[in-house]
Amino acid sequence: MTDTCRLKPEAYFSEARHRLEQQSLFRDSWGFAGTVGDLTEPGDNILAEIGAATIVVVRDKSGTLNAFHNFCRHRGATLLDAANGNTGGAIVCPYHRWTYDLDGGLRGVPDRQSCFADLDRAKLGLKPAALGIFREFIFVNPNAGARFEDWIAPVAELAWPHDLCAGDVKEAVPLVYHLKCNWKVFAENAIDGYHLAYLHEHTLGGPTPDKNIWERAGEHMIWYATENGVRHRLPQKIRDEAGSSGILKSASEAGYGGVYFLFPTTLIVPTPYGLSLTALKPVAPDRTRLDVRQWVGPWQLKDERSQIPGFDKKTGIISSENWTMPPLETGDFQTEDIWICEKVQRGLQMPGFEFGPLSEGPGAEDPIRWFHEILRQKMRLSPTGEH
Repeated sequence: MTDTCRLKPEAYFSEARHRLEQQSLFRDSWGFAGTVGDLTEPGDNILAEIGAATIVVVRDKSGTLNAFHNFCRHRGATLLDAANGNTGGAIVCPYHRWTYDLDGGLRGVPDRQSCFADLDRAKLGLKPAALGIFREFIFVNPNAGARFEDWIAPVAELAWPHDLCAGDVKEAVPLVYHLKCNWKVFAENAIDGYHLAYLHEHTLGGPTPDKNIWERAGEHMIWYATENGVRHRLPQKIRDEAGSSGILKSASEAGYGGVYFLFPTTLIVPTPYGLSLTALKPVAPDRTRLDVRQWVGPWQLKDERSQIPGFDKKTGIISSENWTMPPLETGDFQTEDIWICEKVQRGLQMPGFEFGPLSEGPGAEDPIRWFHEILRQKMRLSPTGEH
């Protein structure tokens, strides 16, 4: 099979490519912001990073959730700095105290009569962003005209059954990973079924390429194990080891996938024992941050971050710089993935590197072909990956 949509190695470390993605891909992409439960009172707000844009999500006095770009319309100062908080009854720029209502309208300007006699406040409200809600998850898009319904529709009827508001579901301590690799390296590893039986032989136990499958759902993809001839949300090894104890009531129903990749940067992993959501944040051409939120049963709420390889209790960050034992001896498949992604990043930046062929099949590396195809379409690249 000819990989006509394949990216070039430079796409994973070029500063020019990083800027192009910020300008063309992420300016009109949906990304995870938080949950409805994060915003319960008027003035409650969270910040979401979508590429180079920072989006404020705030609940107004009527209970409506609004999304705006996090800059003042006067001189561009960022308005909010904390990842979450409560801004009270208004959003106030710290520079000149331009004041905005929670619905984004410009409420007040100091010394307006003497300094801005002809100012039209109606034209200087906060720049809106698009917002959508799906099963308690809030997604935002810097493009105010983006249609959330179109983006989420392909998975809307195939989604996981987990109820984040159920009595037996609690949120665990969030995790933050710093990776020394391009965001696409991690994304491609996540949707690669070919490596499961090899890199993760002792942690996930496979399955082999003929016993797992990724299915396309519009721009998105859903993974299932198929070791017993039926689609399942977990590999057989994990099912055998985990058993049936600690299953969430809302997640006991069979039929949902084991991984949902929502293009371009959201990974959701639902299991009978909990649900995790990973948001990929491209920090630099060769650096990525993973923000991971997890919902589990109350019996699993113990903070076990100190047991995660690479966790630094002073910073709260998980990084390969802090590993104290060989990654393949940790018994942690996420550590195995980080290790191999950082090795791939180092290799593809070496002089003379050229990509080899991708394995064929929806349980192998076809999903990487699909990912490149969608990237090319979204960024309006030629079939060879050039702009």
